[in-house]
Amino acid sequence: MPYCPKCGYEYQPDINTCPDCNEQLVAFLPPDPNQGELFETVQLCKVPDEITGMALQSLLRDAGIDANLRDMRASFYGSVLSNMQGFWGTIIVYKKDEKKAQKLYATFQKDFQGK
Repeated sequence: MPYCPKCGYEYQPDINTCPDCNEQLVAFLPPDPNQGELFETVQLCKVPDEITGMALQSLLRDAGIDANLRDMRASFYGSVLSNMQGFWGTIIVYKKDEKKAQKLYATFQKDFQGK
């Protein structure tokens, strides 16, 4: 199916020009340069242990933020890697949610960790 490179609308194969944009149709749309931003992740914070990480992850997910908990253990080292790093793991969120997540993390620190 052909597509309009300007509006992105899909047309029947017998159409060659977009009636709205007056653009020549193409076989494939070019990738959206902003789409990568939707999937870019950032480290929100380090967590000292699994329980703290799971609690924070749950708080963020309840607020609609897709948060991932990554531990620092390596299967061949056990917990040695996390001990060497000085923390158990990290919370990762999408960049688009970073500001909202930071606010919730600040609340979490104050309410649950007394910081």
